[in-house]
Amino acid sequence: HIARLLEQLTGERRDTEEWERRVSKEVKEQDTEIRGKLERAKKQVSKKDTLQAQWELVRLLQQRGLMDEAVRALQDGRTSCGGMPEQAELYVEAARVSQVMGRWLQVATYIQRTEAVLPDPDATARAELAVLRAQADFGDCKWSVAVNGLRELSIDTASIVFARKTVTPRDIALYGTLAGLAALDRDQVKQQLLDNVQFGQFLDRMPECQALLQSYYDSKYDDALNMLTRILSFCHLDPVIGPHVTTLKQRIRDNIVVLYIQPFVSVRMSSMATALCFGSTGQLEDTLVRMIDSGLIHARIDGTTGFLIKHTVNARDAALSRVETMHRAFAQQAELMTARIQYLEEESARKRGARA
Repeated sequence: HIARLLEQLTGERRDTEEWERRVSKEVKEQDTEIRGKLERAKKQVSKKDTLQAQWELVRLLQQRGLMDEAVRALQDGRTSCGGMPEQAELYVEAARVSQVMGRWLQVATYIQRTEAVLPDPDATARAELAVLRAQADFGDCKWSVAVNGLRELSIDTASIVFARKTVTPRDIALYGTLAGLAALDRDQVKQQLLDNVQFGQFLDRMPECQALLQSYYDSKYDDALNMLTRILSFCHLDPVIGPHVTTLKQRIRDNIVVLYIQPFVSVRMSSMATALCFGSTGQLEDTLVRMIDSGLIHARIDGTTGFLIKHTVNARDAALSRVETMHRAFAQQAELMTARIQYLEEESARKRGARA
């Protein structure tokens, strides 16, 4: 694959067949040797040697990009563990491999298994588990949960994690900033991120995130949106953020729209479109219609005057709506219960008939 990319970039034809044959032969020999060592260790009933060979196999599979097989090899290694710490190490590595594949539910599962066998890990292990959990929550779009985990991280305790080069302090600043803007209100952004001493250490490594959060808190929405666009433009290749760039941008822009209209009874939409960097009033109107339909804002659009007019929800209407919702839920549960009773009665009659 790399050879083909080089050909496209340079226009030069490269003969890679010999290299491919040689590498394939070397990999096959390594695989045969390691699997032979694993089988001999199992026959000798040596857990230590078996686990060592299992780890060698895992590393080889990872180098070859066979991540699913690497996870299965890690699972197979559990029977060779001499204690809980060794089992926890296998689970942590399985979580790392799952993170590379972007399987966030699988990452969370292996973190839970690690904590089950190692309830009191040291500070470094806790930091790595916290980073993996935050990445899993972010990847699963659980923004508020991700923020809670990230703002508790310390740059000192997580230094071993950063040494592996799989995640950096700038990544933590980016995850926390984007998740915070997606999940928190203005005051919470100030309290949990900007004024947080521990998270501030990460923001110091990425001043762009600090400037974005400060602009958001200071209601400089045009600056915040422009900075957000620039930051997200280089996040498409990030394995954690990349799949959610569009969702994050819409979610954060929606939050900014809500904050913008908060102090006003009515807003001229043309002015609002300019202030919030919409390409046209029509684009803003489409966004407002979606937000009104989904209940994010309570307002109506006056097409004649070009104003967005807020309206307050009557307390009696709100109470009636809640009662109607409860009634529909109760009626649905009653219908399901009736169907269940009917099914049980028919099943009981059928069994009695069969015995007769």
